[in-house]
Amino acid sequence: MALAFLGLTLVAGLYVNQKATTFREYAVGNKRFRTTTLVVTALATVFGGGSLMREMPNIYSLGLHHIVTLLMIPVGFWTVSLLGLRMGPFMGHLSVAETIGSVYGKYPRAIAALLGICFSIGVVAIQISVMSSAIGMCIDSIDPRIVTVLATLILITYAMLGGVRAITVTDILQFATFTVIIPLVIKFVFVKTGKSFLEVILLLKKQEKFQFGTLFQFDKKLLKLVLWVLLTPFLLSPVLLQRVYMASGPIQARKVLLRVTLFRVIIVGYIISIGLLVFVWDPTLSVTEIWPYILAAMSPPYKGCVVIGLLGMTMSTADSNLHTAAVMASHDVVESIRGVKAGSCMYQIRLAKLTALVLGLLAMIVTVYYPDLFELTKFAWTYLTSFFMVAVIPPFILAILGFRGSAYTALIGMTVGILVYLVFEKWGTPAIDIGDIEIIPYIEIIPLAANALAMIAAHYLLPQPDGKGWIGSSDQQRRMEQLIRAFKKYKKLIDLE
Repeated sequence: MALAFLGLTLVAGLYVNQKATTFREYAVGNKRFRTTTLVVTALATVFGGGSLMREMPNIYSLGLHHIVTLLMIPVGFWTVSLLGLRMGPFMGHLSVAETIGSVYGKYPRAIAALLGICFSIGVVAIQISVMSSAIGMCIDSIDPRIVTVLATLILITYAMLGGVRAITVTDILQFATFTVIIPLVIKFVFVKTGKSFLEVILLLKKQEKFQFGTLFQFDKKLLKLVLWVLLTPFLLSPVLLQRVYMASGPIQARKVLLRVTLFRVIIVGYIISIGLLVFVWDPTLSVTEIWPYILAAMSPPYKGCVVIGLLGMTMSTADSNLHTAAVMASHDVVESIRGVKAGSCMYQIRLAKLTALVLGLLAMIVTVYYPDLFELTKFAWTYLTSFFMVAVIPPFILAILGFRGSAYTALIGMTVGILVYLVFEKWGTPAIDIGDIEIIPYIEIIPLAANALAMIAAHYLLPQPDGKGWIGSSDQQRRMEQLIRAFKKYKKLIDLE
């Protein structure tokens, strides 16, 4: 079943392998994607294999605190959607690094691109590790390393050759597979509990870690939860922002983010229900025993479905991150180094394809050095993904809000953000239990704030070139805001009638 799914994915990816005539078409398509298509590819991208493999055991182990933590992430998408109407001046860009460069100059652009590439390598490495773990637990007849390498080479192939069109088509296929298989897993676990829906609820209510009263006890968990709520609006990845640039304009981008918010809550609800049902089934398991226990009780067809679902989740996340990293390398890094446009579009496309191949193989090498999924996740978040967040997201959000700073203003903010993060990572991180691989919020929230404050302080305390500072809303943004207010007023009148 897994091999058949991989073959179907490869055929789907290569079927749409139309030769791109421009680098823009290779990177973000023709910007005529339907809203539903962008929503599906965004959901397929943000839900990696770790969403199920890691989060479900954490729900089982940590209870209501982790459930609320997961439900707060979609709130961040809703917050970001509020900024969608201000994306107008940047919708013609191909990446978040290009937006940084258009406001702050080529050196911040190069740094943003390099950190974005590191971010993507970390995510791809995690997805490869999840594939290997899932296949190893579910398939005994084939060496899991063979299927993992095959799946990785397949996603590298269509991501490299087909560009964003191939990735979009395969994302739709993979997301559809995942959304069909997850309810089957829920049904299987529910049957195994041997209890009715009401009995499940009553049993969970008796467990202290699932009681609402535990949320409001003033302790480290409550502080972590509050800081997490503050952090969620800044959980922006380069690949998610790439989906925003694929939209035709700010209004469509805002629609996409709002719908992603809604459907993400629903899918997170599916994952939460699996964790709760497994706890009702057997509350005595350790974190590392949960998945082997579930799979041991499954018949081979069910195991095959789980493998296919996890392959769909991992591949849809890995291919999108691989493509985004290739775009930043061939577009932003090259133009920043040369100081001019990269040259002919065919040269850029060939460079992007070569970069996708190299970065995909590099991610595989990272998984060799960190074969354990939990250790790899900790390494990737600490040294790859967090650097992008604390250095790039504050200047990006300030630019969206209308701040126009100089190059050294952005560089000061990036440097301060990274240094503060390193200080907290070195001396401010508490020990993390193996079953609690989640973000330690204050390690990111304080560097994020330090970055933004350092940029603003540098802007007002140091001499600045002419034309720098805060700008108001453009005429286009004001017209869109008026249009949305008029639409809401009209809809309210219709509802009253």
